[in-house]
Amino acid sequence: MGISILLADDHRLFAIGVSKLLEGFPEFKLVGQVENGREVVLYLEKNSQVDVLVIDLNMPIMNGIQLLPYLNRKYPEIRKLVMSGQRNKTTLEMCKNLGANGFIGKDACLQEFTDALKRIATGGEYFPSFEAVRNHRPNGAPCLYQKMRDVFSLSDRETQILQMILNQAEGKEIANKLHLSPHTVKTHRKNIYRKLNVHNVSGLLGLIREHPQL
Repeated sequence: MGISILLADDHRLFAIGVSKLLEGFPEFKLVGQVENGREVVLYLEKNSQVDVLVIDLNMPIMNGIQLLPYLNRKYPEIRKLVMSGQRNKTTLEMCKNLGANGFIGKDACLQEFTDALKRIATGGEYFPSFEAVRNHRPNGAPCLYQKMRDVFSLSDRETQILQMILNQAEGKEIANKLHLSPHTVKTHRKNIYRKLNVHNVSGLLGLIREHPQL
């Protein structure tokens, strides 16, 4: 059957992307998708076949921070990978202390994600070095975004907006955070889609899936 994975993340677009990416790896099987810690609890009460639980920290009703101690008490055999946008030393240490077996950022490239899953599923741990966390640039273009910038000749601003789009940010939110007008963001989005030859976010996810070397 391979490594069975349960994904807990309330961002549906991100969850769909993870599901599509995992389809290309026969050694992994996504057995379920839930949107908060309470749904994780309900799922595990009815389904025992979960090898690795991929958890987002920020979820409604019951978040990842509340969920981890419960899992350690009730389901110690299930391996836990935190996948969060809060990539910093403090968050990493907190997850480690709460019993997570691994931690990666949501901006991780596909290779890092699959490496983390394999290592955790076989009893190991996967935590980036503190040096890597310290050198991480939230507003830069690490890994996947760096490669997409180079391959598709994106500008720094386009790469930054692409990262925000793939992290489920809406146009107004992007404009506010980058101090741009909504019209400017819309123009950047149009140019990004043109360069990548896609028409929407689903197209972006499909592009990433079809080119795992990114």
